[in-house]
Amino acid sequence: MKYIKQLDSIRAIAVLLVIIWHWIPRTTIISKLHTGGLGVDIFFVLSGFLITQILLDNRNKAENLQASRKNVLKNFYVRRVLRIFPIYYLTILVILLLNHRLSLFVTKSEILADLTYTNNFYVYFKKLWPVASPHFWSLAVEEQFYLLWPLLMLFIPKKFLFASITGFIMIGVVSQLMISDYEFGYVLTNTCFDCFGTGALLAYVIVYKPYALSKFHKLISGLAIIGLLVLALDWRYNLSIRFGRFVHAILSTWIIGYVLIFKDRKTVLIQLLSNKVLMNVGKVSYGIYLYHVLYMYIGFKLWDWYVFPYLTFIRSEYLAWIFLLVNFWILYFIAWLSWKFIEIPFLSLKKRFKYQQVKLSRTR
Repeated sequence: MKYIKQLDSIRAIAVLLVIIWHWIPRTTIISKLHTGGLGVDIFFVLSGFLITQILLDNRNKAENLQASRKNVLKNFYVRRVLRIFPIYYLTILVILLLNHRLSLFVTKSEILADLTYTNNFYVYFKKLWPVASPHFWSLAVEEQFYLLWPLLMLFIPKKFLFASITGFIMIGVVSQLMISDYEFGYVLTNTCFDCFGTGALLAYVIVYKPYALSKFHKLISGLAIIGLLVLALDWRYNLSIRFGRFVHAILSTWIIGYVLIFKDRKTVLIQLLSNKVLMNVGKVSYGIYLYHVLYMYIGFKLWDWYVFPYLTFIRSEYLAWIFLLVNFWILYFIAWLSWKFIEIPFLSLKKRFKYQQVKLSRTR
C-alpha cells in the first residue's frame, strides 16, 4: 500500500483531540465538544480503512499467484504484533512500577484486562474508568477488531464483501441506539463497528470500484453536511444524540476520501494536512496516545511543585492550556525516542513477513 503522508496529519489531529479531552478540565467548552470521542472515532475509521485495504489488496495478490490466503492471515497477525505489542506492554510495566508512587490505584483485575486487551469489557461491567488506563478501552476494541476482520475480508466470497461491510455499519448504528447505559455502553466493540465499517467501505471502493470513488465521496459529502447540522443541533439543544459516533465516522471518512482524491493538489485543506509538524506528530501518534495519561499524572505532579506556584497571576482556567502547550512537546519527544529506539527496531522485523512472499500452493 502506497504511503499517504496526509493520513499522518489526520492521526496527529485525532491524538490532539484525545489529549485535550484528558488534560483540559471539563468545566470548559471542551466538555460540550466531546473531543475525546471524536479523536478515538477518527482512529477507528482510519484503522478500518487501512487494514481493509491491506487485506483486500493482499487477498487479490494471493489469488492471482494461486497462493494460500492463510499465509496472508499469518503475516498480518505477526506484523500487527510487531507494531502494537512492544510499547503497549512496556506502558503496562511502567504503570505497575509507578502504581504506588503516583497513587494510580491499579487493581489486579484492571491489569488482567489490560494484558488481555479486554479493558473495554472491564470498563463496561465495572462501570468505572481506570485511573491509569482509561484510554486502553479503545486499544482493546481495535485488537478485537483485528482478530475478527481479517477472517472476513480474506475468506468470505467476494460477492458478499460489500454486504458484510455495510452489515457491520448497520450493526454499529443499531447497537448504539439499543444500549441502555450509554455512558459506558459505547466502549463495547459492536458499538464501534460503524466507524470501522465506513473506513472499510472506502477501502472496498478503492480496491474494487476505483472509478466510483468520486461519486462515493460526493455521497459522503452530502451525509457529512447533514451530520454537521445534527451536531450543531445537539450543541444548541443538548439532544444527546445516540448516533453521534456514526456522524463522526461519516466526517472522518469524508476527510480521508478527500485526501485520496486531492492529495496531489494544493488545496487549502491538503496544504494544512501536508504540514511537516502535523505529519511528524502523526508518525509517533501511537506512542503519544499510549503515554499521554501516565505522563499527565507525572507532569501535573511536577508542575504542582515547581511551576504552578509561580503562575498565580494567571487565571486558573488558562493554566491547563499552558500545561498542554508546554508538555505536549515533551510528550512528543518521549514518543519520538520510543519510536526511534523501540518501535523502529521491531518494525524492521516486518520485512521477514512480507505479504507478497507467500508460498505458492500446490496445484494438481
